[in-house]
Amino acid sequence: MTEREALIETLARQRGFLLFTLSGLTEEQARTRSTVSELTLAGLLKHVAETEEQWMDFAVRGAAAFGGSEVYGDDVDWDAIDAEAAENGGDWSGSEWQDERFTVAPDQTLDLLRAELGRVADRTAEVLRTADLEAEHALPEAPWFEAGAQWSVRRVALHLVAEISQHAGHADIIREAIDGQRTMG
Repeated sequence: MTEREALIETLARQRGFLLFTLSGLTEEQARTRSTVSELTLAGLLKHVAETEEQWMDFAVRGAAAFGGSEVYGDDVDWDAIDAEAAENGGDWSGSEWQDERFTVAPDQTLDLLRAELGRVADRTAEVLRTADLEAEHALPEAPWFEAGAQWSVRRVALHLVAEISQHAGHADIIREAIDGQRTMG
């Protein structure tokens, strides 16, 4: 197996774990907050597809995939968010800025979200089959990125493996809290 094939297969496996957590659920169950977190299974599915798509776009186009040199633009006051988090034990969820990446609209059904993840997976596989894995782009400015860092296409793929794996684990916990089903062990 080539490195490219291994990256594509590993990403597919992690997506498969995430998708498996949604097996047999109703739309209502997939939108259920079953823990103290705001996360839902449908929200995780949406987030994974959007995040993977944006990172693969970054692998091809660089920081333009994030809208330019800053991930969220100038409209986010990171100092204010950090100050709020410091006052709330690290929680900034009540700030004026809200992350909508996990919010599922009423028309975003499980079938639609699954299809979107499939479309994104196909695009990712195509990029990983053809791109120069050594090609690098500067990361956009954001509090969670090291200033001046550059990531290669390979590094982006490895980041996505970690990202999808992490969210598959989140999904497993959420699913178990919904109906007692454990999908990963």
